[in-house]
Amino acid sequence: MKKDLLKKIVSFLAALLMISVLTFLLAKLSSADQAENYLRVSKIQVTPQSLEKAREYLGLNQPWPQQYLSWLTKALRGDFGTSYLLKVPVLPLVLERFQSTLSLGLTSFALILLTSIPLGIFSAVYKGSLFDKVTRFLSFSSVSMPSFWLGYMLIVIFAVQLRWLPVSGKQDFSSLILPSLTLSMSLIGQYTALIRKAVLEQMNSVHVENALLRGVSKFFLVKNHLLRNSLPAIATGLSLTLVYLLTGSLIVEEVFSWNGVGSLFVDALQSVDLPIIQCCMLLFGLLFLGNNILTQQLPLWIDPRVRKRRSNV
Repeated sequence: MKKDLLKKIVSFLAALLMISVLTFLLAKLSSADQAENYLRVSKIQVTPQSLEKAREYLGLNQPWPQQYLSWLTKALRGDFGTSYLLKVPVLPLVLERFQSTLSLGLTSFALILLTSIPLGIFSAVYKGSLFDKVTRFLSFSSVSMPSFWLGYMLIVIFAVQLRWLPVSGKQDFSSLILPSLTLSMSLIGQYTALIRKAVLEQMNSVHVENALLRGVSKFFLVKNHLLRNSLPAIATGLSLTLVYLLTGSLIVEEVFSWNGVGSLFVDALQSVDLPIIQCCMLLFGLLFLGNNILTQQLPLWIDPRVRKRRSNV
């Protein structure tokens, strides 16, 4: 057990180190001159003298290995430098924007779970009923809706016409409703269909048919067998969806003026603001590595058979 844990820690740190190397190299191999870009974004006239001073200030005169070690040492201390464009420390800015994305992502993820799981289960249990047909139609329709169109429609109906909710911005909890609905709607449709399929496969299994023949209620089967046995089929997808939500959605953030980490990253790419780009890339890499660990552990938590096989090894 200790040896397995040590292996995972070493693998995690090695992968994080590799992400840091790739992040550094991508910045260096980009076509833009880092010193020239710094001067342009800072609105300083580009001259041979100013270029030389910028390279010295940014440490670009040093060899690449030395630049990487210097950047990595500062990054480990939480110092990612100062934004070229905004002239503020990068890490506090990224963390502030990530908090906005985190609140939106977790709210959307909760909506996906609370909506798609019961809809998918009942649609499968009552296959062929009116409820099943309506649910399938709504699922297919939601998947087909573009996020920007749905966002504007929700704004027109609930913010402009009915005046129930704010149009944009981050005022209070009500400001989360329209963006989270827009972000989660298509995913709700996808997971409703996926859960319905997984539950139907379980219902067609021999042990469920035998239980129904013995008079076991469908509610008991759903609670104790169908849902638990269907979870491994959707758990991996849900973990990837959570990472997708936490890395920000540019379209939803733009429609609702939600200043999250996704819009910050895109703005940094457009202005070639390398300190922000590097910090965001490391954050995204950290999220995906965490998701990888979570995905490996989910079968152990969900399926006792996997835990038993692991303990016997």
